[in-house]
Amino acid sequence: MARLNLAVSRQVKDRLESIRDETHAESVTEVIRRAVAVYDFLLEKQRSGGEVIVRNDDKEREVVLVP
Repeated sequence: MARLNLAVSRQVKDRLESIRDETHAESVTEVIRRAVAVYDFLLEKQRSGGEVIVRNDDKEREVVLVP
């Protein structure tokens, strides 16, 4: 296991803590791990020719991820 030090703005720190609380994650570190896992999954789908689509009611939007 490797340890990282991460400098983020107060706003990002607050949002990470909010997500932690909303998702009942054990820690901000867990929130970041989950976010990286989701990003990795979506990138892999896009790389293999898939599309990432966000649908809300009658609106649909493709999300283009930067590899």
